[in-house]
This record gives sequence, C-alpha cells and structure tokens, in this order.
Amino acid sequence: MSPQAVRPLALVAMLGGATYLISGVVQLASPEQTDPFSRASDYLIQILLALSFLLTLAGFAALNLLLKAGGYRGPRGWTGFRAAALGQSAMLVSAVASLATGRLALSFLYTVGVLVLLVGLALLPVATYRAGILPWWSTLLVAALAAIIFGEVGVVLVGLVWIALGYVLWSRSGATAGRSSRLT
Repeated sequence: MSPQAVRPLALVAMLGGATYLISGVVQLASPEQTDPFSRASDYLIQILLALSFLLTLAGFAALNLLLKAGGYRGPRGWTGFRAAALGQSAMLVSAVASLATGRLALSFLYTVGVLVLLVGLALLPVATYRAGILPWWSTLLVAALAAIIFGEVGVVLVGLVWIALGYVLWSRSGATAGRSSRLT
C-alpha cells in the first residue's frame, strides 16, 4: 500500500470508532443478563463489535503506513503493528463465530487476541513517538486504545479514541515524510 492510502484508511478507522461508540452505548443501555444472545440487542451489539474490529484494523494499517513513510524501520513499529493487527483479528474471528453460532464461541481466542493486542499497544506508541510522525500527545491516544479491557465503558472510550486518532492520522498524512511532529 502506498502512503496515499493513509487518508482513506484513517476515515475508515474513524467510522470504526463511531461504531465502537454506538456499540458501547447500546451495551450500557442494555440491562445485564446471564444468557447472552437471548435478545435482539445482543445480536446488534455483536454485529457492531465485529464491524468495529474490522474497520479499526484500517487505523492500524494507516499508522503502519505513516511509520514507513516517515522512515521509521525499528522493530517496535513492525512488531507492534503486527501484534495489534493479529490480536484484533483474533477478536474479530471470535466475534464473528459468536454471531454465527448465536452463543459465545471461541472465547479463548478472544482472550488471546486481547493479550496480543495489548502487546501491540505497548509497542506502537513508542514507535510512533520515536518516528515523530504525529504530535507527541497523539502517542497517548495509541496507548489509550488499551481501554478496551474496561468492558462497556472501555468500548465507549476506545470509540472516542479511534475517532480522535483517525482524525490525527487523516490530518497528518499530508505531512512530508520524515518531518518531525513532536513539537506541534
């Protein structure tokens, strides 16, 4: 993929963030129950989560493209991107399997996906900061994606973070490669 793909990928990531946000709000509005997939809202939540996992993979791809365009070739960026994408993909597979079966499926894969995603989210902010491709404070947004572990409230927070991070990626993708953005 070329660096020109960053802007459309960032827009897709923002759409994924909005989907996360809607999913989190629906989760918070739904009363807790012991039997998942017994109501229509349970299916809606699962569809929205699967869609948000899929759409925000574009955000990781945009971030990786910006790292490459900025000349960063360190192992943190390479490993962080792959870990984040692999972890989120595992969560996506589990969500789709649960939706297809109408019950929680592949829970182990989801748990492993969260753990691998967290590894990626520990490495990506460091790589983003070192590359200087985004304002220094936006590296905190990348790290804040780890809020997914906080349940429904975390899903809302992750949605807001993806919207903000997608906007930063979209607006900064026009910057010249290799130009430091730490000071802005």
